[in-house]
Amino acid sequence: METEGRATDRASGGVLGERTGGVLLTLVVPTRNEAENVAGLVGGLRESLAGVEYRVVFVDDSTDGTPEVIRGLAEEDGRVVLVHREGAQREGGLSTAVTTGIELFSGESEFTCVMDADMQHPPEKVRQMLEVARSGEADVVVASRYARGGSYEGLAGRTRRAVSVGTKYLAQLVFKEARKTSDPMTGFFLVRNGSISGIQFRPTGFKVLLEILVCAPELRVVEVPFGFQARNAGVSKASLRQGLEYLTHILSLFWYVPSAGRFWKFALVGASGVLVNSAVLVTLAEVFDAHKVIAWMFAVGLSILSNFLLNNAFTWRDIRHSSRIHFLLRGALAYPVAVVGIGANFAVFYPLLKYVSDEFPFYVIFNLLGILAATAVNFVLSSRLVFRPSLPKNLDPHAPPRQVAEEMRRELKADRVVLVAAPGLSPLDADAHALTPADRGVIQLVTDTAQPTLTVTGPRRLPQARTNARWTNSLAVPVLRGNQPVGVVYATRRSTEPFTEEDLHWLTAHTSTAAPLFE
Repeated sequence: METEGRATDRASGGVLGERTGGVLLTLVVPTRNEAENVAGLVGGLRESLAGVEYRVVFVDDSTDGTPEVIRGLAEEDGRVVLVHREGAQREGGLSTAVTTGIELFSGESEFTCVMDADMQHPPEKVRQMLEVARSGEADVVVASRYARGGSYEGLAGRTRRAVSVGTKYLAQLVFKEARKTSDPMTGFFLVRNGSISGIQFRPTGFKVLLEILVCAPELRVVEVPFGFQARNAGVSKASLRQGLEYLTHILSLFWYVPSAGRFWKFALVGASGVLVNSAVLVTLAEVFDAHKVIAWMFAVGLSILSNFLLNNAFTWRDIRHSSRIHFLLRGALAYPVAVVGIGANFAVFYPLLKYVSDEFPFYVIFNLLGILAATAVNFVLSSRLVFRPSLPKNLDPHAPPRQVAEEMRRELKADRVVLVAAPGLSPLDADAHALTPADRGVIQLVTDTAQPTLTVTGPRRLPQARTNARWTNSLAVPVLRGNQPVGVVYATRRSTEPFTEEDLHWLTAHTSTAAPLFE
C-alpha cells in the first residue's frame, strides 16, 4: 500500500511522499474505478470548505485510470492524498478502505467525514455537517436520506430502493443503537475522532457507520437531511455479494459486541428454553401419562434453569460479578424473578387449558403462548434486577491516595494499585512500591494514548498438568481532565486468574471522577 500526495514516509504500510500537519477535517473517500468523478468531487469540496483546513484522502482499489487522475489532482492541490491498495490489501473492499483511511489519518485531525466519490453525496453538505459537529451537539453527524427533507431518489430502480429500506429496518430491528438515526446504513457521515478512538473495527461489512453506532452506544448522534443524487458517472458497485457481506456484518456485531441486540440474544436463549420446555412437557404428558399441570411444572422448572445459565454465559456476559458470592446472590435473586415469569406463564396457560381444551396439540399451543408472556416479563425483570450492572462505589476524590488505592486493590483482588501522576510518572503515595521499567513503559503508553490497557504475561516455563500456572497481569487506566491525562491508575496481580475486560471496565468507570486526586 502506498500513500501519495503530501505525506511523510511511514515504516508501516510503505507510505510515500510528504504529509501536511494536522488539519480540522479529514475526508475519507473510498474509490474503485471512479476516474470520471473524482475531479468533480475535489472541486465541489474546494468550494464547500473554503476557509476550512481539510484533507481529502482517496483510498483507492481501482483497476482503471483513477489513481493517475488523483495523482494529477494531488499535484495541483496539496490537500489531496492518494492511498493506493494492491492485491491482498483490497480484501474487505469498501469497508476496509474506509477503516484504512480512518486509522491512517484520524489522529491528525479533529473530525473525519466519510463519503462516496460518485457525487451521490453532495459536497456542499459537508460544511453543514462540520458546523453541527463543531457546535458540540454531536459526536456523529449523519447525512440521512430518510430524515424529513431528505430523499433517496438517486437509488436506481425499485429493487435497490427496497433493499435500502429493508436493510435499514433490519439494522434498527436488531440493534437499538441504530435507531438513533433514520439512516444507519448511510455511507455519508462525519465523526469526532476522539469519540471513536479505541474502537477495534471488524470490517466485514460495507457500512462502517453501523459498526460505530453499535460499538460506541454512548455517542450523541445528530442527523441532517440530504437528497441522495443520481450517480454522476460510472457503474454502481452494489451486488449480491455486498448483500451477503451486510448479513455477515450484522452477525459479527451481534456476536462480538456483548451489549448489541441484547433482547434477541435473550430471545435465542428463550427459544432453546422452549425446546427444553416442550420436550419435557410432551414426554411427561404423553409417554408417562403425567397430569398436564404436573408436567407443566417440571417443564417450566428445567427450562428456567437452562435459560438462567445460558443468559449468564451469553446474553449478559459483559456484566461483571465482583465475586463468587455476588454471582450466587444474583442467582438467588433470579428465583423470585422466575416465580413472576411462572405466574405470567401460568396465567395464560391454565385458563386456556381449562376453558378451551386440554387435548393435544391445544395444550402445547397454550403453553407456547404462556412462554411468550413469560419471556416479556422475564426480560424486563432480568435486565433491571438480576443482571443489572453493578455500579462501582463512588470514589471520594478527597480521600488519601493510599485509601483510594487500597479500595481498588480489594475490589480487583490485585497485589498492588498505584496512583501515578502524569506527566512525571511519580506515584502519589510516597510509600508506594517502586515502578519497574516495564511498569513505566505501560504507564507511559497509556499517558500518551489516553487509552486504558490490559496486559497478561504467561508463566516463564511451560505449565505442568499438576500445577496451576500463575499469570502476571496489569491494568492501566488513564485519569482525564477533559481530554488531557492527569494521571494513571496502575494495578498488578500475579495469579492463576488473569484480569478480565470486566475488570478493566469496572476500573475505567470507577476512576471517571478521580481527576481531583491528582490536583
